[in-house]
Amino acid sequence: MRYVHYCVPCDAWSPERPDSYQAIADRDEHRRDAHHPLTPRDRIEEIPGPVDIAVSALASALGRAASTGIRKAAQSEAVRQVRESAYWQQAVRLLAIGTGVLVLGTVIVNKMF
Repeated sequence: MRYVHYCVPCDAWSPERPDSYQAIADRDEHRRDAHHPLTPRDRIEEIPGPVDIAVSALASALGRAASTGIRKAAQSEAVRQVRESAYWQQAVRLLAIGTGVLVLGTVIVNKMF
């Protein structure tokens, strides 16, 4: 990741730096030289490198693919048949009851101590 200092009032960019400490030093130098004791509206921005861009694109593509796959699976005939089965409905009821018991037990234990 690379970093740059950007001063909004001056519309000035510092050179890209390999770490944020050098960009902060650029900011301090710019403030001292151009703005004296005043603090302008400025910021340190991260500039993504090629690896960051590639990882972000890959993660985005995998997320879209997973979302599409989940949506298609949820609309499939097999999932519809499973949801209509008595076993599935019983499992959902037991999960709801178990969750309720755990929440109630937690509340009771917290009130006791």
